[in-house]
Amino acid sequence: MAVLKDVRHKNVGSKLLRAAISKIQNAGNTPTLGAQITAMGFYANHGFLPEGPIFDDAGISHRTMTLTGDPEKTLMPLDAESLRFDTPNLLVAIEPHLTDGEMRINILGLSDNDASWLTPRLCCYAATHGAHTLILEIPEGEVRFPLDPPEHFTCSSKDQQSTGQSQL
Repeated sequence: MAVLKDVRHKNVGSKLLRAAISKIQNAGNTPTLGAQITAMGFYANHGFLPEGPIFDDAGISHRTMTLTGDPEKTLMPLDAESLRFDTPNLLVAIEPHLTDGEMRINILGLSDNDASWLTPRLCCYAATHGAHTLILEIPEGEVRFPLDPPEHFTCSSKDQQSTGQSQL
């Protein structure tokens, strides 16, 4: 997928990606793609998680990224600086704040099921947006997740927490 430079940052790529995701999921398949390392943040914004090693495609470093888990849940850009997390019963606006390599996100009252889906995606989002630590501010307190850079960021294959991280 590519968007002409003149129309980037106008949600064209997001609309194309969401349409492709819908078609793939409606056909009963799992959306998977090869993302350029520099574009991983765009796909992380939409809930994709990286897996496997870096590979070369036309002289450009890529990683495989997959959208796994409950297809009724989505993570996508709300605007240039925030995200939205949707489930059939919930819509949450997420306002990340990045300072000195730490990304802070305030999340109020998610079910364990929603938190287990959302947390690795927020870790990936933070890592691909330059954070070395994600701090989730939840009603019970603060949870800190140290992060690897995007080219080394890992998540388990079964839609769990990023490797070595505690459950939210």
